[in-house]
This record gives sequence, C-alpha cells and structure tokens, in this order.
Amino acid sequence: LLMKGGGELSESFHDRMHVSSRMNRKASVTTCAISKASSQRQRITSYLGLGLTGSDDHSFDSVDLFEVSTTRMQRLVMEMEESLKLISCSASSRELEDWACLIYESMSAPSRTFHSVQHIFDISVGADPICKLAIFFHDIVYFSIDGGFNEKQELLIGDVVEVKNADGKQEIRISDKDFDVNTKMVIDIFGFKPGQLLDPFKGLNEFLSAAACVRCYQGNLQAAQLAQIAACIEATIPFRKFTDDGKSPCDILFESLVFVNVEYNLGLQEADLVEAVQRAADLGNRDLENFSTPEKAVFLSNTWNLLPESNINLRNKSVFRISDYAFALKKMTGFFEFLDPDTIYLSFRNSPRTLAVLEKKRNKAFENVKTALIYMYCKSVSIGVVSAISALSGGDAPLALFLGDLPEPHYVSTSIEDFIEAGDPAEGIIVDHCVFNLLKDGRESESNFDIKNSPLAAYLYSLVGDKGVEEMLVHAVYPMDKDNATKLLRLIPEFALANIVAACAEIAITRAERLDQLMVDLMGWKK
Repeated sequence: LLMKGGGELSESFHDRMHVSSRMNRKASVTTCAISKASSQRQRITSYLGLGLTGSDDHSFDSVDLFEVSTTRMQRLVMEMEESLKLISCSASSRELEDWACLIYESMSAPSRTFHSVQHIFDISVGADPICKLAIFFHDIVYFSIDGGFNEKQELLIGDVVEVKNADGKQEIRISDKDFDVNTKMVIDIFGFKPGQLLDPFKGLNEFLSAAACVRCYQGNLQAAQLAQIAACIEATIPFRKFTDDGKSPCDILFESLVFVNVEYNLGLQEADLVEAVQRAADLGNRDLENFSTPEKAVFLSNTWNLLPESNINLRNKSVFRISDYAFALKKMTGFFEFLDPDTIYLSFRNSPRTLAVLEKKRNKAFENVKTALIYMYCKSVSIGVVSAISALSGGDAPLALFLGDLPEPHYVSTSIEDFIEAGDPAEGIIVDHCVFNLLKDGRESESNFDIKNSPLAAYLYSLVGDKGVEEMLVHAVYPMDKDNATKLLRLIPEFALANIVAACAEIAITRAERLDQLMVDLMGWKK
C-alpha cells in the first residue's frame, strides 16, 4: 500500500513516525541539556533585570525555552577546553571558537562522508589529553578529496606548500622557505624536507593537518607538547610496511623525536619519548579501529561511506551513472586486494598484554578484509552485469534507469528488488554464508548513494557461488565493452539471465524493445 499509493496510510504512517521520533528525542535529552535550559533562564533574568516571579506579561511562562542536546560545535569547544586544563594550559573563548570553527567547517564539507566531525568523537573516547588535542585536528586536511584548502586553511597554512599543475597532474611540494620554528619541527617529525614532493598516500594530508594543528596551539602549549601532538598525527599515516632494514613506522617516528628533542631543546627524557610514540601508535590504531569491528555489517557500512569521499560522482546520489559506480567499486576492490592486514595496527615497546590485544585486532581485521573482498567481488559482478546489459542495449546511463530510484522518505519507486529475490543457494553451490546474508539482508545502514542490501548481487551469488563469481569477474571489466559484455552475460544461467533482463525491461521502459532483442540474440547463440 505504501508503495502503490495508499495515501491515507502513508500520511498516518508518517505522522506516527514523526511522533515517535519526537518522543525518542525527548527521552534522550541529557542532564547537560536540562542544565542549559536553567542557564538560559538565568541569562534571560540578567538580560531583562527580572526576578523569578515576573508579571504575567514578562514571566518565564511566556518564554519558549528549548531543551536541546549539546551541539557538535559546543562539544568541540568543551572537550578542547577540558583537554587543555588537564595539561595545565588554557585558551580564550575566541581561540576555542576559532579552532572549533576551523575543525567544523573543514570536516563538514560535502566530500566528507566518513571523516566527519563525528569521527573525532568516535575515536576520542578514553584518549588522554595530548592524544585528544591531536584527534581534533588529525583529519582537517584532505587535500585531493576536498579540492584543496578552504578559506580558513589557506590563511593558516597556505604558505607551507606550493601547488602546481603540470601535464594534467597536480604537484604539491613543501615550500622551500625559512619557516617558523614550530613548522620546521613538524617537518622534521614527519621526516620531510623543504622542497619535497608530497604524496597524498604517504603523509600529505597528515602533515598539513599537523602543521595547522601546531600553528593553532603554539601560543597556548609548550614546544614539547606540540611535538608530541604532531607525532600523534604523524602516526595516523596508514598502511605502512617495515623498511628493508626491519624498522617499523614507530621506530622511525621514535628516531625523529629523538632528533627533534635535541634540535629544538625540548627537554624530554627517553621515557617521555617512548610514551610519546606509544601514544601516537594508540591514535593510529584508534583511527583504523573500524577494521577490527566485531560486526561485519557495521564494518561494511563504514567502508561503504568511504566510497563517495574518493569518488566525486557518487556524492550526487540522483545522477551517477553505471560506469561511476563500477569505477568506484574497482578502486575500492583494488585497495582491499593489496591491503596487508599486518600493516593496519601499530605497536612500540608495548607490554605483552597490549600486544595480545593488538594481535586479536589484527586477526579480526584479517577476517573483515577477507569478507569485504568477497562482498566486493559479488557487487562488482552485479554492477558488471548491469553495465553489460546497458552496453549491449544503448550504452552507459544513470544507474536508476535500470535499477530504479533510491528510496526517499516520502517517495518509493519501482526497483529491481520488486522483480528479483534471492533464494537459498542451491545444493552444491559453495558460498560464504556471511557474505550472502550481508548481500541479501543488508549492511548495518544505508549510504547516501546506495541501498544497504544488494538484491541482484545476492541473486547471482546464490546461483553461481564462489566459483561462478570468480569466472564472471574476468569479464566484469571497467570500462565495459561489447565483447566482455556478451561473454559475461553468457556465463549467467539461462533462466536467471531472462529474469534479470526482463526486470530491467520493466524499469528501463525506453530500452524494452532493445532488451527483448538482446535476449533473442543471446538465446539464439545458446541454441
């Protein structure tokens, strides 16, 4: 009824959901929020010079007071202020506001679908104050994803790098100039040099985030504290292998801190330096905590939210094309294929107990990466099939042409799952049942560009299993061509191919005749 136009039911359902949402929100109001309402009363009293028992015209009963939870901006300010107090430092309200605004604006860009302000709060629980002060700034710069610096970043650290475009490629180098002493210190902690070409996968964003962080804090913290904060951000450069001579990223960071400690007269003892690297490793591990998430559905949901960050076309959920989705999946699958789970988590002179915990995390990360790869192979095959059907019936098109619109709060259209439903894998078909259930039932949550379940991928996987997916991947190429498209479709069981193409013809009505002819051609070959 909801899908086919039950107007009164839809409105009633919406009203109930709205009331339920309001009730849930009321129930979750914190003590902090209630105290803010009280604080608001006191402030109004001060503004108006009223007593608590004002006249009817000016009583509190006539003032609309809202109970609200803490905003993200408020939380940034309060947690930064608290962290500074814990290390015997302070900042003015204006400074706290400036820093919070910089962080908030940087991490609320449209490109941020995972590395958002909420990410700060997610990974900062239980962190010590130095680590927390680093966490606030560790992801504020994502140069290529955000399209360069925003206005505030440019004013703060625009002089740190030189950006040149040559032969269609962007080159970002550390400026070859005489920097202030704290910026020099950050360069040394990262092991960089003035004039060095920066790699976006080997520290570009982390270095610029650390430079911005230190320039913000430098009037409020001591040099030794700034160095430890910068070291924390350095440790968030992910997926680094040991060097040929057996040094880990943390070993190299320790050597950099030993040098910086002497060069800049920081006065840190060896125990302080060891603790600084251990703290930095802790932040690096916190930043990649998602890889060891116990629930695979949650892990995949978080992973899926990364896709639009590196694929700009997916940020506009209404218009991305089949090829856009296929390209995004190809990049993400390639990343997971070459990811070594042993490079995810860091350690440095840790206790046996800590090492045992890290080993459990590595093992879980290995399981999650393995599951993610099978999941992505299945998704790649399904989008390859759609791409093949599109290529043989008229060419690339918006994904919605063949699969239907993404559901919206007040609008649900016909979609592929109305015509195709995966049953249990047939006898003799070998599948990873965890992956099959994730495809059929869905990841933990919806993404902005995709539904959480994958009806077509689940359908195909249930029919062809792991072996069939492996065979089909050979022809599920990007960009799709007619030769691979034909070979891919001919690997699908005949009844399933007929089902899929017929479903596409019901949705892509402008291609219905061409799709009918496509089936004639394919079936004719089989006969």
